[in-house]
Amino acid sequence: MWTSRRHLLVPVAMASLALTAAGCGDSSDTAAPAGATRSVPGGTAPGTASSAGVPSSAGVPSSAPTTAPGEPAGSEPAATGQDSGRCTADGLSMSLGRGEAGAGQIHYRLTFENTSEEPCTLHGFPGVSLIKRDGSVIGDPAGREGGTRERTVIAPGGTADVSLHTLNQGIDGPGCWDRPDYLRVYPPGSTEALTLRTPQLHVCGDRFTTTAVAG
Repeated sequence: MWTSRRHLLVPVAMASLALTAAGCGDSSDTAAPAGATRSVPGGTAPGTASSAGVPSSAGVPSSAPTTAPGEPAGSEPAATGQDSGRCTADGLSMSLGRGEAGAGQIHYRLTFENTSEEPCTLHGFPGVSLIKRDGSVIGDPAGREGGTRERTVIAPGGTADVSLHTLNQGIDGPGCWDRPDYLRVYPPGSTEALTLRTPQLHVCGDRFTTTAVAG
């Protein structure tokens, strides 16, 4: 009887081992332990975020500003053309008209022309100095005369101007300054200057002023 029972237990044990082996051989339905990293061919390395569902600005707060520094948040370009960029020296040329005399006063029209391919704006007073051939400055830079005018939008090929003011020789006070060889002009708001060769602007009576730019 002992021999018979031992023979019956062997097939049962073998069947149990076979079922266990069959369950271990297929890992496709086996859940990975919590915190484990599954290696996927072509996937990302452990510890790096997958691109799927992750915005390109990951790590940047959602409230990060989208406007340029100094630009008011939510500002929009003006529809009147006043959003045009400021005119710079490399996008301008200039010319000086002949002096117009009257009642002892002389006015010279200094004209700026937009030589760029885009509209630009000028607003305020230029910086104007008289320069000798050796680069030295004659007298003082032009003072300001009158108030600031409205912003001037200059189309490509368009112009704007200022009026340079001095006195007729012998009208008042001291004599005249030396005649310049060049006129050096900083457009309003610019740190770059334009230079015009001209000897005709003759400042007398220590009066040398410029108006603000007007269209």
